[in-house]
Amino acid sequence: MKRIFHVISNTHWDREWRYPYQKNRQMLVKMMDNLLDILENEPDYKAFHLDSQSVVLTDYLEIRPEKKAQISQYVNEKRLFIGPWFILPDEFMVSGENLIRNLLLGHKICREFGRVSKVGYSPFSWGQISQLPQIYTGFGIDVIMFYRGINSLDSPKAEFLWEGADGTVVLASRFSTMPRYNFYFYVYRPVIHNEIPDMVAHPWDNHEISFHLTDPERVGHDYAMIEAEDGYYKENIRPWVQKLIDEQVNDFTTPHVIWMEGHDSSGPNRKTPKIIRDIQKMMPEVDVRHSTLEDYVAGLKADADPKVLSRVKGERRSAQFDRRSGNLYGYITSARMYLKQANFQSERLLEKYAEPFNTLAGIYGLNIGDEYLNIAWRKLLENSAHDSIGGCSLDTVHADMMNRYKQINEIADGVFERACQYLARQLDLSHAPAHSIHIHALNPVQFKTDGPFELYVDIPEKYDKGSV
Repeated sequence: MKRIFHVISNTHWDREWRYPYQKNRQMLVKMMDNLLDILENEPDYKAFHLDSQSVVLTDYLEIRPEKKAQISQYVNEKRLFIGPWFILPDEFMVSGENLIRNLLLGHKICREFGRVSKVGYSPFSWGQISQLPQIYTGFGIDVIMFYRGINSLDSPKAEFLWEGADGTVVLASRFSTMPRYNFYFYVYRPVIHNEIPDMVAHPWDNHEISFHLTDPERVGHDYAMIEAEDGYYKENIRPWVQKLIDEQVNDFTTPHVIWMEGHDSSGPNRKTPKIIRDIQKMMPEVDVRHSTLEDYVAGLKADADPKVLSRVKGERRSAQFDRRSGNLYGYITSARMYLKQANFQSERLLEKYAEPFNTLAGIYGLNIGDEYLNIAWRKLLENSAHDSIGGCSLDTVHADMMNRYKQINEIADGVFERACQYLARQLDLSHAPAHSIHIHALNPVQFKTDGPFELYVDIPEKYDKGSV
C-alpha cells in the first residue's frame, strides 16, 4: 500500500496549567504574533491548527485587537484552523449541558472569523463519554480523533468504529505512536534542536541563552529561553523519519498516516516546509505532505473500509497500554474535590434556576435582553478546561477558578432573584386581605412534586397573631 504521510502543524494550548492564565496569555501572544508573521511572509507554510478551540483567539485579541482582520483572512483561506470547541474540556467532570454550550460558543466565535473546523479532534479529557459520537454528529461532525481511553487492545489499528450510547456510529482514529506529537518528537526536535525524543534534561552547553530572575520573590520561577536553539541538523532527517515510519508501519488500514508536529505550548516554525522538502529529496519513496486535519479526515472517509475496522461501544476508559494511547490519570477525578463541588453548584444555579426562570420571566414580559447569563456561562466554560477542572494545575490557577465560580454564583443568584421578583408581581392578589403575607412556591423541575419544604419567613410583629 502506497502511504501518504500528512504532517499537521499544530499546538496543544492549555489556557492555564503550568502557568496561571495571565502569565500564560503572554506566551500565547508571543506564539500568535510569530504564527501570523509566518503565515504572512512564508507562502510555502500551508496551515496551522489552534488545537480545536477558539478561546485562544478571544484571549489574543484582547491584547492585539488590530489583528482580527488578519486572522479572519487566514481562517477563510484555510491556513488557520479554529474550533469547533470554545475551550478543551474534561467530559466526565462537567455536565452534558456544559459540553453543548462549549460547542455552541465555539461555533459562534469561529463563525465570526469565517468558518468552523468540522473535525472531532479531541486532544483533551481523561477518557471519553459515551454520548460524544451523538453530540458531535448533532453538530455535523462525523469523524472523531482521540487517544485517551482507547488503546491498541481495543483497536489494533489506528482507525475504528465507535458506537455511542444512543447507537450513533462514527469513524474514529486513535492516531498512532505518540499520538498527537509524534512528528514533533521523532523529527522536529532532532532536526531543529538536535534532541532525541526521550531527552528531558536541558543541556547547558548548547547555543541557547537562558534567563532566570534570582530575587527572593521570583527565584522559584521557571527558566526561560530568550534565545532558543533554532538550528537545522539535516543529518538527523533520514534516521528519525525512518524510525517513525518503522514504528507505525502496521498501524493504519488506509494509505493515510498522520504526523502531528505540535506539543504543549509549542508554536510554528518557519523551517517546517524545508524539513518536508528535504524529506522528499532524501527519501523520494516517502510521500510526505504539509497537510491539514480536514485533508487527512477527507482521506480517511474516502478510503476507510468499515468491514475491516474494529468496533468499540460506549464510554472509552481503557488505560494506557503502549505508546499508541494516553494515560487516563485517574486521580484527577478526586483531585481538589472542592473544585468539583463548586462546579456542580454553579452548574446547578445556572442550569436549573437562573436560566429557566429568567426565560419564564421573559415570556411574561420581563426584558431579559442582557448579557448576564452569557457572562456567567463563559466563566463556567473557562473553568471546564481539562487541566482546570481536573485539579492538576498550580494553586494560583485554582484560586482563579474559585473566583470565577464566585462571580458565576453572584450573577446566577441575581438573575434568579430578579426573575422571581418579576413573576411574583404577575400574580393577581386583588382578592387577598390588606397587609396579608404571601408565600409563592416555584417548582424548578418539570413534574409535580410534594414537600415538605424548609422555609424561613419574616413576619412583622404587629401582624404576628402569636406574638406576646
